[in-house]
Parts: sequence; C-alpha cells; structure tokens
Amino acid sequence: MNRLALFKAYLVKEFAIFRRYLPNTIGGIVTFYVIFLLIFLGYTGIAGASPNYGDMVEDLIVGFVLWSLILMSYQNIAFTIKDEAQEGTLEQLYMSPYNFGWIITSHVSARLIINFVIIAVILTLIMLTTGNWLNINLLSIIPLTVFTLMGVLGVGFAVEGITLLYKRIDSYLQILQFAMVGLVAAPSESVIWLRFLPASWGSTLIRRVMVQGASIMDFSFGELSLLILIGCFYLAVGYGIYKKAEQKAMKQGILGHY
Repeated sequence: MNRLALFKAYLVKEFAIFRRYLPNTIGGIVTFYVIFLLIFLGYTGIAGASPNYGDMVEDLIVGFVLWSLILMSYQNIAFTIKDEAQEGTLEQLYMSPYNFGWIITSHVSARLIINFVIIAVILTLIMLTTGNWLNINLLSIIPLTVFTLMGVLGVGFAVEGITLLYKRIDSYLQILQFAMVGLVAAPSESVIWLRFLPASWGSTLIRRVMVQGASIMDFSFGELSLLILIGCFYLAVGYGIYKKAEQKAMKQGILGHY
C-alpha cells in the first residue's frame, strides 16, 4: 500500500476540517491570544522598569508560542485514541491494511502542519501587539522544532498506551499540560541534566535562533546531535510503551471498549 497516499488523505481531511470548522479554529486562536495578553500585561507591570525588558519580552513570546505548539501537538496525539474509542472507530483502524503505527504517524504529521499554520497566525498577532519582532529563520526553526516535538510525541504515545488500558485519565492529562510549561522554561543551558528532558534542550536552541538571531549553522555538532538523540529516544520509548499497552489491551479484549 502507498503510505504517501495515506498521509495525503489525512492532510486533505485535516484541511477540510480546518475550513469546515473555521469559527472554532478562530476561537482557539483568540483563546491563545487572550491568554498571552493576560500574561504579557501582568509581566509588563512587574518587569516594565527593567533595563533588559525588551529581551525578556522576546523570551516570553518565544516561550509562550513554543508552549502553545507543544500543547497542541501533545493533545493531538494524546486524545486520538480516546476520541477513536468514543466514536467506535478504533477497531476499524486496526483492521486497515495499513499498520496502525503508520496511521497514527500520518494523522499526527498532517495535524502538525495545521498546527504550524495556527501558530504562525498567533505569533504574528503577538508580534504586532507587542512591537517585538523575532528572527523568523524558517530553515533553522523548522528542523529544530521537528526534533523538539519528537520528544513530546513520545510522551503522547505513552499516554495513548495508558489510555488504551484505563480509558479515562483526563486529570493526569491536565497535569501534563501544565508540566509542559516547565519543560519550555527550564534553564537547560545552565543546568546540564535538564537538557535530557523532552522539549527542554530544543526550546533553548529555538530561543537562540528567534531571540539572539543565531542560525542552525551556528550550533555545534554536539548540540544538534544531543537534540536529535533526545527526540529519538523519547519517541522510541513512548512508542514502545504504547505497543506494550496495546498488546495487553488486546489480550484483555478491551481495545475498542470505552
């Protein structure tokens, strides 16, 4: 079977949903924008007199936008199994001629492209509002973001596996959403062990590009290798946890039950 055709089908589906439910998409953009405004106005009141105020605002913008993208990507994969089980279509996906792992990968990849579009709109609105214009070097930002999100997707796969077994873990999903803030804000440049947490080191490198004007060519081989290894490690571990949970759910006969 042509796996590229599967990805194209999901991409067409996601864009169709994007257009069909445009008011809901706009509502989501407005929600993230308003959340940023509330954070920004509070931050301005506290740090407005600081001599490094401009740089701190840029760091705030990058951190918020990264958190928004990470949250969207995490929610996308973490809620996929739950939604499919609720709609009664999960077992049908396993009966597809395509491997289920490839189906989820195609779904997540297509949705990630939509998320990039939404984040681009949010970032533009934020920069217009604050008057702080970041270094938008797409040739550097896109690959760094992809490898950063790989670790997040690994966490999402692990959560999906747990969802297969226990079905409803909404309270824990909400805790993880707030934990993502800590991952983005972690001072991984000064505290070495924090670099090994998912999304932490990638957020640091992206911040260097967007705030300090660096490019991917300015990073050392070791820095980029660490980013790739961290992303691949968490993705592999997360998917491994999912497969183990999947096998257990199949043995218990609860794969498609909700």
